[in-house]
Amino acid sequence: MSRVPAFLSAAEVEEHLCSSSLLIPPLETALANFSSGPEGGVMQPVRTVVPVTKHRGYLGVMPAYSAAEDALTTKLVTFYEDRGITSVVPSHQATVLLFEPSNGTLLAVMDGNVITAKRTAAVSAIATKFLKPPSSEVLC
Repeated sequence: MSRVPAFLSAAEVEEHLCSSSLLIPPLETALANFSSGPEGGVMQPVRTVVPVTKHRGYLGVMPAYSAAEDALTTKLVTFYEDRGITSVVPSHQATVLLFEPSNGTLLAVMDGNVITAKRTAAVSAIATKFLKPPSSEVLC
C-alpha cells in the first residue's frame, strides 16, 4: 500500500529552511560533487524546456540524482511572460518533487519558490567565499 506524499507549503518550507546559512555546508558539498563529474555521483541532465506558446509560457523540468545523498528530485518551474508585478498569479512558479530513489515512489511535493530563493542566496555566499580576493575583509 502506497502512502500519501507529504505536501509542504511555502510557509512550511520557510519554517524548515529558516536560514539560508544552514544550507551553505550541504550545498558546498553538493556543488563539489557536481563539479567532480561522474566521480561525484551527481546525474543532472540539462534542463528540459517545454514552450507553452499559446499562452506565452514555458515549463522547465530539472531532474537530478545524487548518489552521495541517495536523493532523487525533480524541480518543475513555470514562467509566463505576461505576468507582471500587478498580476495575481506570479510569472514564475516552482515545485520540487522528492522521490524514494530505490523504487521511484513520490515522497513529497514542496513549494519550490522558497527553496529556489534560499538556494540562490546560499550559492551566492559560497561563490563569494571562493571568488573574493584573499585579502578582502569587507565585500560591499
